[in-house]
Amino acid sequence: MDKKIYTRQELYDLVWNQSLTKLATKFHIEPHRLKEICAENEIPLPTRGYWSKVRFNKKIVKPTLPKIENENPKINLDPKQQYKKFRTDYHRRAFELEQRRDLNFKVPVRISTYHPLIRTSKKLLEKIDNSEKRLRYWEVASENDLLPIHTDLKLRDRALRFMDTLIKIVEAMGCKIVFYCNSAHVEMFGQKTEINLRQKVYRIRTKDESGWSRESWEKSDKLEFQAGPSFNQKKWIDNTKRKLEECLPEIIAWIEKDCRYWHDLRARQTIEENKRLLQQQKIESIKEAEELEQSKVNQLLIDSENWNKAQMIERYVDKIEKLSILAKGIPSHKQDYITWARKVAYAMNPLNTGNESQ
Repeated sequence: MDKKIYTRQELYDLVWNQSLTKLATKFHIEPHRLKEICAENEIPLPTRGYWSKVRFNKKIVKPTLPKIENENPKINLDPKQQYKKFRTDYHRRAFELEQRRDLNFKVPVRISTYHPLIRTSKKLLEKIDNSEKRLRYWEVASENDLLPIHTDLKLRDRALRFMDTLIKIVEAMGCKIVFYCNSAHVEMFGQKTEINLRQKVYRIRTKDESGWSRESWEKSDKLEFQAGPSFNQKKWIDNTKRKLEECLPEIIAWIEKDCRYWHDLRARQTIEENKRLLQQQKIESIKEAEELEQSKVNQLLIDSENWNKAQMIERYVDKIEKLSILAKGIPSHKQDYITWARKVAYAMNPLNTGNESQ
């Protein structure tokens, strides 16, 4: 087959349209390798007996293509392509980043022009080293943008070159280094991941003649890079197989993964919070409508009671007036009382005051 690059959907359609053996023959690759490629890209394959059922027109079940984080990977089926297995997704991402031509992961042996952050940090670290008052790192970092480089002079140059390369890679990816709470962070996708570069220190335990245990700290010639918060920190250390400089693609990939995780988490939290607020507004709206309806009912009861009381007062006043007329005249004080009572009844009657419920 002339075409060598496929999407997940295209490869999914191919493996469900013809057997894996025939397909592998067309691509000139081993069937087991094609099966591995499908597994790496989470592409489901027909189960045993599937093609027999197809041949005899029996009922078959074809699973849908599941969604993955990278929905549009480019799958190279060229038999000359050397395939590489990856332990985790971020190791795969590290390999992809390392192949990019716009990113230079090689730490130079000598740098003529450092990044401005490196130049500033270099001067501040020299200031700490030469301080007569024995300045501490955190004292200087609280007032200046100081990169977290904790090494002695023996490893200082190497640490500066490593950090210079890392910063330039981060900026080439459209991201940046930010300083927050006396710490340096790589900012990607609007989220920050703390970084730290230090000289590996080993704890040595010894016992004196009396048997008491003592602890001392011994500096090594190894560099250690830390990324992420203390509760989820990832570390890379020099070892006999590879130096820290060779871990740069993995470091960048892990930082990218960490920032993306927090970005996606914050996005989900925002969606959930908006849903919660909408639900709360809906509940409050229903509650407000119920309270309004109840207040109208209460007002209706009050108006009806006042109307009934006004009727009683009017009948009572009419009775007083009739009895007074039968008694040959209404005294002036009683007439005043009757006039006042009629005003009270008139004011109390909601039909007269216009306070009746609508």
